Amino acid sequence: MAETVISYDKELPEIQDRLPWLEPVSCLVKDETVSTGWREDTSGRRPSPLLLVPKIREAVGAWRNNGYLGASDVTKRLFRYWFEEYHEVPNFEVPFRYHFCQREAIETLAWLVEIANQRDTVDLIQNYHTSYKAILTENNLSFQTTPDGKRQIHRNGVGTQDLPPENLRRFAFKMATGSGKTWVMAMTIVWSFLHRHLVPDSNLSTNFLIVAPNVIVYQRLEKDFANNQIFHELPLIPPELKQAFSQKVILRGDSTEPALSGNLFLTNIHQLYESREQEWSPSNAVEALLGKPASGIATSGQRSMIERIKLLNDLVIVNDEAHHVHDEDLAWSRSLLSINQSLPDGVSLWLDFSATPKDQNGIFFPWTVCDYPLAQAVEDRIVKAPIIVDMDSPEKPTHEPTKVTKDDVVEKYGHWLRSATERWKEHYQSYNVLDVRPVLFIMAEKNAYADAIGEALYSNTEFGFKESEVLIIHTDNTGEVRKRDVEKARQAARDIDKATSQIKVIVSVMMLREGWDVRNVSVVLGLRPFTAKAEILPEQVIGRGLRLMTKISPDHLQTLEVLGTPKLLDFLREQLETEGVSVTVTKTPPPLPVIISPTQERAEYDINIPITKRDLVHNLRDLSDLELTSLDPIFQWDKLQEIFRINLRMKFATTGTEVHQANIAVESTISIKEHLSSITQKVSKKTGLSGQFYELYPAVQNYVRERCFGETIDLNDQNINSYLSRAEIQEEISTYLASQIGTLTIEQRRIGFEKLDYHLSDTEPFRWRRDLPPFEANKTVFNFVATYNPFERRFAKFLDQAEDVLRFAALGTTEQGGSGAAFRVNYLKPSGAIGFYHPDWVVVQDTGAGELNWIIETKGRVWEGTEQKDAAMRDWCRKVSAATGKPWKYIRVNQNQFHPELGTLRSLIVDIIQNEMFAERNNREITMSLEEILEARDKGRT
Repeated sequence: MAETVISYDKELPEIQDRLPWLEPVSCLVKDETVSTGWREDTSGRRPSPLLLVPKIREAVGAWRNNGYLGASDVTKRLFRYWFEEYHEVPNFEVPFRYHFCQREAIETLAWLVEIANQRDTVDLIQNYHTSYKAILTENNLSFQTTPDGKRQIHRNGVGTQDLPPENLRRFAFKMATGSGKTWVMAMTIVWSFLHRHLVPDSNLSTNFLIVAPNVIVYQRLEKDFANNQIFHELPLIPPELKQAFSQKVILRGDSTEPALSGNLFLTNIHQLYESREQEWSPSNAVEALLGKPASGIATSGQRSMIERIKLLNDLVIVNDEAHHVHDEDLAWSRSLLSINQSLPDGVSLWLDFSATPKDQNGIFFPWTVCDYPLAQAVEDRIVKAPIIVDMDSPEKPTHEPTKVTKDDVVEKYGHWLRSATERWKEHYQSYNVLDVRPVLFIMAEKNAYADAIGEALYSNTEFGFKESEVLIIHTDNTGEVRKRDVEKARQAARDIDKATSQIKVIVSVMMLREGWDVRNVSVVLGLRPFTAKAEILPEQVIGRGLRLMTKISPDHLQTLEVLGTPKLLDFLREQLETEGVSVTVTKTPPPLPVIISPTQERAEYDINIPITKRDLVHNLRDLSDLELTSLDPIFQWDKLQEIFRINLRMKFATTGTEVHQANIAVESTISIKEHLSSITQKVSKKTGLSGQFYELYPAVQNYVRERCFGETIDLNDQNINSYLSRAEIQEEISTYLASQIGTLTIEQRRIGFEKLDYHLSDTEPFRWRRDLPPFEANKTVFNFVATYNPFERRFAKFLDQAEDVLRFAALGTTEQGGSGAAFRVNYLKPSGAIGFYHPDWVVVQDTGAGELNWIIETKGRVWEGTEQKDAAMRDWCRKVSAATGKPWKYIRVNQNQFHPELGTLRSLIVDIIQNEMFAERNNREITMSLEEILEARDKGRT
């Protein structure tokens, strides 16, 4: 099980080895018989209760598995670039990967547009509606029109909702806070832009309007989209298409006129609707005579943003936090609908993104097509896991506080205020080592209570805060920041996650809204009397602290501790569990996390490891050298003479009586070319050669025709077509070809160095929660040794005690780019793809004749690819030794080979090599020097 950043008295529920870039195949369900209270249900991913999602999700999944059959070349190219190719992005983990929720969102959009061809919401609902728990049937779903022409959907037991105007292509995406909605917006912009440019008769657009609900969210988006920043920082545009992508960014307040195409408008909704065209009236006799200025140009000579937008031919609207624009009667929605009416071709796409895309009655938008709930985000570890902390103390009230006033709010909530600040102080002490400043978020019922609590925090010495460290934000009754607090709120939202921020506590009312999703919030305190009528969503209680902190290893669970009154905690737990979020409750204050870092006092044990550049690349020019005669056939033609058939046996459901039996020939209606294309795409994915379809396809076609079946076959043969339609046949062919082509096309460049003088003392401090308590060694530059398991701990003790070991370190990293040293070596995987290998240990040994540097891998079990990693590491050692003049060697120590009683590293290595190379001499003493033994091993000599 993965460890949490801060340990608890009870294991957190989790799905072991869950990776956020892979499609979920299981989910957690409540089970009181399990120690954590939750167990993994392996029957499938978490079902969605939303109207359209189940059928659409299933259709999109099948489309993905079939290689995006029927999609445009632009769509296929972008999907391969985003989701299959390898990317290294500064300040992100290696390799950079988009989350599956982001992938599914953009895939769903492309499928709806290109494959399902859905434009109208009524058609969309009629085609894809379903029912969660079988409560929805055709009889209790109906459509109606109001006297003023509005279309509506009515569902018995659910309610009545307005629908978009006819043929307005509007889709909503439900994505949990912290799941990366902004990146999906950027993907949408790239996809629509290139689709319009490169796909004949495309009805998408190169013009975009991104709408934020408030100024704070606007500023967050501005940081990403101003100057097209996000498109430069993330792998969003394939290299060969960069020249085709060019857009003009127009921010709120800009008076710039748009280009004929390729415009990105970014504004907050207030700015948009406040600048709508007003009823014109003449201000003087001249205006009365001449009439209204032409083309909507104001007397100032500048057009408003909405006027400039209405001059375009087409547009894509993207609403961030879209639950703010759910009602057509709201001015926000009216402004956007007026744009749709004014454009010659209407709005190309209207996309709503929100964690809670609900209308004013709390019902999800019926046009929601994608569902990524908070429960899934927690299981995927892309947000913090909420932990309810119910701390006991002698002063803890036995009843919920009542009749609270601003004069006694601190007294009546004193227990919870003290508990929360104590929890925060422990967090602060730990996080401070990493230059991360954890924040305590206190949510009060009223602004007056917030003032009283804030004052108590900096005026009472028991809390210990300075006035400059406490930020009090007043809001109105809708949850928006009051105007007089807007500027300090903006600055805090912008700077609070920085190491230089002085803010330690935020105090506001319960309903503080979007834009305050501050990464460094680690403790939330809710102070509000809850009743059964309280209409508060869990996201409104914990949403402000769900985003992951930076500088934390991704293979550890981050947590958000939530404290509060009994009714609040009961309500929160009940609501979260209703949504499927696994919640753990603890009464024991968690101990401090362990921070591993290099120390000045251990500088003598520092080790220099050269960091080399990637030296393996695929060169598809070598495909011309592919000798088909050297490739093995994997099927026999004589066994494929008859068309592929399936046996069908039908039984009556209740009695099991056989009622029909048949032998049915499978005749594929898909062309042989599409089967070969599917195989080519699989080869491309397995080798990491995304974007090289046209180079790979001829090799795949020639192999299938000339060698795959042991003889040359006719690709037009229906028998062959029926067999190639089978998924297992395609999988076997693609796996074999990927291995062969990956090996053939690999090109090894000359060694180069990113950092020749990299030292372990350059490693940033990182948290470690594996194999605790931590082992403290003498011969390492780090304060603790980062070990994953008892075997590694024993090996660390052995190195620390071995007489011939001068210094060593555990590199403390994972293939997911976790914490620790930045050392890695690329290698060729068995699949033919290029991977990165992160070894376990670096050791400097005293051989008597000088120092010898070792890279050592400890293995409890040998996995596929281990031999390739070994070969790559030995090659690295050979090249670096030659380039630097310092000797480097590599060895793998399997658990069954480790005998600590041998005492020295030399004895251990000799014993391992003796068992590997000198099996017939196990009982004879080896008199060769270590150098001679290593030379013999490397040359394969006995």
